[in-house]
Parts: sequence; structure tokens; C-alpha cells
Amino acid sequence: MSSRTRRRNGPARQAVGWLATAVAVLGLSGAAWAVPEVREVLQDSFTEREPAYIEMYLAKDPFYDGEELVVPVAITEHGPSGGRHPVKAWVEDADGKRMASGTKTVTTKPGARVAADVRLRLEGSRRDADLVEVSLPGHPHRLQVHLR
Repeated sequence: MSSRTRRRNGPARQAVGWLATAVAVLGLSGAAWAVPEVREVLQDSFTEREPAYIEMYLAKDPFYDGEELVVPVAITEHGPSGGRHPVKAWVEDADGKRMASGTKTVTTKPGARVAADVRLRLEGSRRDADLVEVSLPGHPHRLQVHLR
């Protein structure tokens, strides 16, 4: 083989080497991106993401259904994962004496609004019920609404 042939094959071999390297890098990058943990770390390094939080509010005012006080609560979980959350509600009279309490567990999905009715059977007259409170145990959320 002459030196001319070797010189002509040099750039071609070099181009094939670069092409093989580029294909390998792209293939490994695609494989890494397919792993959720790797993808999450990469997204954290490339973008600024909001911290996860839970939004809780009363879907409408509490109301009576027969002998039960219904407390309609709505929850939206903002973040990458949902979960199971207990929603606790209670009713107090004007003197702060607890008349009823109850808990309902809801399962949330990221970004989806979930509605739950916490039903409370009052001990005493409904005329004495003054304050309804709702909380998410383990979270700083607390809602209060006066019935009168």
C-alpha cells in the first residue's frame, strides 16, 4: 500500500471513528434518560422546578345532610408523586368544646383535584355548633369556618 492510499484512508477512518463515538454517546444518553431516577437528576440540573406542596381548601360551605354535618374538602397535590393523606375535621361549640370529629383518607395524584366529604355526627344540638376546623396531619394546613 502506498503512502498516498494511507493518507486518503486516514480522514475516512477518522470520520468513521467520530461517527461511531457520536452514535455510542447518543445511545448511552438515550438509555440513561430512560431510567426515571437519572432523568429526574438531569432535569434538576437543567431546570428550576417548584418545590412540592399540597393545596387544601373547602370545596363549598359545610352543610347538614340529615343528622350529619358534611364538610366538603378539596385537595390538590403539586409535585412529582401523589399519596394517601388523612383529612381530619372537627366541630366545636362557642366555648371550644368539641362536638364531633372524623377522619377521611384520600388518595391524591400529581396535579389532580380530589374531593372528599368528611361526615360528622354531632353530639348535642346543631344550633350549638360554631366552628369547623379541618387539618392534614403532618402538614401545616388548617382551615377554619364559622357556622353562624
